Amino acid sequence: MLNILIADSDFHYARELMSSINETSNEARICNITMDGKETIEILEKVSNIDIVLLKLKMPIYTANQIINKLSNKQKCKYKNSFIIISEKYSIKSKNLLKNDIVYKILPKTLGVCEISSEVNMLVKQKDKSKEVKDVQQKIINELLYLGYEVSHKGTRYLIEVLKIVYVHGEGLTENLNKYVYPTIAKRYHQSINNIKCNIRRATEFMYYNCEEEKLKSYFLYNELYKPNIKTIIHTVLTKITK
Repeated sequence: MLNILIADSDFHYARELMSSINETSNEARICNITMDGKETIEILEKVSNIDIVLLKLKMPIYTANQIINKLSNKQKCKYKNSFIIISEKYSIKSKNLLKNDIVYKILPKTLGVCEISSEVNMLVKQKDKSKEVKDVQQKIINELLYLGYEVSHKGTRYLIEVLKIVYVHGEGLTENLNKYVYPTIAKRYHQSINNIKCNIRRATEFMYYNCEEEKLKSYFLYNELYKPNIKTIIHTVLTKITK
């Protein structure tokens, strides 16, 4: 369940928006409503479990832009892509807020509460998916640690990324590692595709020579000892974490 803060000086509008969100989402709830910029900042500083902020552009005392500027760097990291700015008038000045990492979207108030609620629900789904991927990443790391991969090794970090991508997009991608998966990781880390593959290969060789023989055979269901290839590792690890 995600917690939402509505910051709008129009209390009746805020209540209407709250009712619409509550009616259309089972994954989010309104935890606070604030009426001015000062109160909004105080809530953001004191309440740690807010996930999404619906913020009116022109608030009393502090505007949306001033509120965002007053947040600490730590808070800005926490609220990345978490603010939806609601503006009565879409201007160049308000559009500049999109350059800030914490702003997900700017929506005109004229959209109406139903349409704005739909946008909120889309963001809720994105955040739920992001949380799921983080949970999956930890499970992947646990499996690789069990096998004896060295997490500090570049190749292990690249392998974790490979497994995450295949988990999200489906195991069919194991047939397109060279065409899609490796290029995606290479672009992310500013490396060549060959560098990504070589590092994964080295990390796997380290694992193979340091892991107990019986553990490897049991994990990969081998009758005899073989060094598993990348496709076998992907399939086996993902099968174990999705049981």
